[in-house]
Order: sequence, then C-alpha cells, then structure tokens
Amino acid sequence: MPAIAIIGRQNVGKSSLFNSLIGARKAIVYNRPGVTRDLIEEKVSWGEGKWTLTDFPGFENIRELREDTLTQTAIQAAQKQLDKFHLLLFIVSREGLTPFEADLAQKLRRHKKPVWLVVNFIDDPQLEADATDFYELGFAETFFVSALNRRNIDALKEKIQNHFRSGKNLDPVPTVNADNIIVKADLRLAILGKPNAGKSTLFNTLTGKERALTSPIAGTTRDSINETFLFQGKRVEVVDTAGLRRQRNVVEDVESISVKRAKEALEAADVCFLVMDYLENLDKQNKTLFALIAAAGKPLIALVNKLDAFRDDKETKAKIATEMAKAQKAFWNFPWFFVSAQTGENSTKALEKAFALKNQIIEKISTPKLNTILKELSRSHLLQNQNIRLKYITQGTPLNRFILFANKPVTAPVRRHLASSLAKKLEMTDVPILLQVRTQLRP
Repeated sequence: MPAIAIIGRQNVGKSSLFNSLIGARKAIVYNRPGVTRDLIEEKVSWGEGKWTLTDFPGFENIRELREDTLTQTAIQAAQKQLDKFHLLLFIVSREGLTPFEADLAQKLRRHKKPVWLVVNFIDDPQLEADATDFYELGFAETFFVSALNRRNIDALKEKIQNHFRSGKNLDPVPTVNADNIIVKADLRLAILGKPNAGKSTLFNTLTGKERALTSPIAGTTRDSINETFLFQGKRVEVVDTAGLRRQRNVVEDVESISVKRAKEALEAADVCFLVMDYLENLDKQNKTLFALIAAAGKPLIALVNKLDAFRDDKETKAKIATEMAKAQKAFWNFPWFFVSAQTGENSTKALEKAFALKNQIIEKISTPKLNTILKELSRSHLLQNQNIRLKYITQGTPLNRFILFANKPVTAPVRRHLASSLAKKLEMTDVPILLQVRTQLRP
C-alpha cells in the first residue's frame, strides 16, 4: 500500500490538506503552531487505489524551540521516519519560504524518495499566476492549492493515483503489512484516561509502532490517533485519545477539540481501555470517566498502570483491589488488570477479555427468551410490594440497551435492581446494561 507523508513547517495548513485529501475532519486544525504533535494516519480509497496518508508534526528549527521540548521531541522523532514513505508532500505558504524552509527544500531535493511541492492558500488563479517563483525550487511536481477551500485538491489526488498506478514507484515499506489492510476491524478499541496515565505508551506497545508521542508532560496527546494490528489472527483497530480532564481545567480551544475527539472515539468503540495511574486510582476524575463510559453503554476494562513500581507492594495492591470492588458495586462488574504499558505485561489478557466482552453484546435475543425473562423479573418482591407490573420488554441498539414498560413510574433504586437482575439472567454482568423503564398506563 503506498504511504504518503504531508510535511512542512508549523501552521502552513498541513492538517487542512490532510483533512481535504481524506474527506473528513480528523486532524485538528487550529491557527496556532505546534497543535499536531503525533503522526496522524488514515487509510483511504481513491478510485481503484488504496493509500496510507500521514500528517506530520510541523518541522521547525530546533534551535528556535528551546522552551518547547515536546515539539522538539516530536520533530526529531518524525524526521527519523521519512524514509518509510513512498511520496513526500512538502507544503508551504504562498507568502514564501522562511530561511529554515529554504534549507529544508535543499535537503529534500537530495532525498531518495519523490518530493512534491504543495503551495497552500492559493484561493484564486491570479494568486497562482503571481506565485511562479516556486517553480525555481526544482521539485518534480508543484501544485497550487487551497486546502481549506479544496481548490485543486482533486487534481492533486488524481496525480497521486497516476503516480502509483503502474506499481513501479512503490518501494517496499517494512512498516506496511498487507495483512493489516483493513476492510472491517474485528474489534474497535478506544484507550481513554487522564493525562499522563500511560495511554500513548500502551498504544505504542500494542501496535509495535512509535506513532504516539510520549512524555511526562500532561497534555502531550492532542489528537485521537488510530492504528490497526493483528492479535491472535484478528484485526484490532485501536484509538489513542487525548487525556480527559475536568471541564474547568480545559481552557484551551485546542484541548476542547481534543476532548470532543476523545468522546467521538468512545462512541465508535466496541470496548474501552480505561488506563489509570496506580497512584491516582479511582479519584474523582477517573470516576467521572467511568460514568462517561457507562452513559455511552460501552464495555470497559480498567487497567491500573505502572505495575513495575508496585509489583511487590502487597498493601498497595490490596488497596487498589478494594477501590475496584467499590467501583464495581457502584457501576457494574467490569474486569480490571494490573498492567505495565511500557512492557505490555498483562496486555494479552486484557485484549482477550476485550473480545469476550464484545461477544457478550452481539447476540440478538429472541422474543420468547425476553418474555421468559420478563416473567421472572415480575416475580420480584420489590416490584410486588410497590404494585409495579411489568408489561413487556424490547431489546434496542446497541444490543445491551433494553426498554421495559411498566404500569407506573419507578424510582432509581428499582431501576438499578431491574438492570442488575436483567444482567444476571442474560449473563451480561461484565458489561453495562442500558435500561429504560417507560410507563404504559393502558392495561
């Protein structure tokens, strides 16, 4: 599969070009340098071909980034990966090249891979006519586009298709495996948690790739990035999300967008990994994340991270186990593991459990079975004491959502009792049950 990289300095429209080429708003676009820090990747189909498109963090002169160690790290890590791509799209602004870009252009012209120049912010033909100096840079192909307005984007896509159509321009890329060309993932997995809990480290360990930037500084990951890997012969699509903090701590517009993307990843997932630092465990914010996942009706596996730091500490382990038992009582009987995101210890167990959880909620339950369960639920002394009569039950979407019709409104404790009883009868105690109880006054 051809691999294409979008590179350039910060704030010249790389992420806008990435979004325009894939036809979706995946990379965060914001008018401030340094927003993209990870490698944002997407597999796309254009015409008869399939491509992998990657949005790089903005390249800048490292000497000028003395105070921004995160961006320095991101740039240095990204530059080491350029040789893995078959085509580089070097994007610049119509305003002209900075001294750093001019130096970068010279280095890219000597690159072994084809490099095409993409001049952005060309909104009309007159601006294109005034920008002919860019041809003097000597790149094999030069395109004048407006990434935001999609001007000349289709022409660029067509040129890319023609470039790879014969297959002669495609060199082997060790990181691209034909087995990982996804039609449909067997499991969609979202990694959630607070900032600096170890989500990106776990993502890199699971996928075997250094796509997510890791750092002890909270807020390193801003975009949701996804990757696909094989686990026991099955395809797993995993998404690393931005760390979710308390809303009052989300003060940057960029971070607000990141939180939105994390919630979107949660909605699309089959199962969630909630990564927690063992020192924080079930603090207020992690409980909020539990509630957020429960409201979405997603199965979750709690992963208490940094096992190497407390492996032989029986007291710490016992304290964590007690906290988890309380959380299971408050929410549902979710599974949890001690893990090391760094080494991947116990990640196999967590992945095996994730597939088992998904399998619990893929079965459409027959009407006779639901009617039998309804009769069993109706025998509850709690319902009889409050003169509550259950009329009928339906299964919704997703398949762990149920609607019960009763003769009168029920209180929250009664609803929780019904949800717990229903989960036991359906053997779905490891996943959340979304239960609505509606009033049907007619007999």
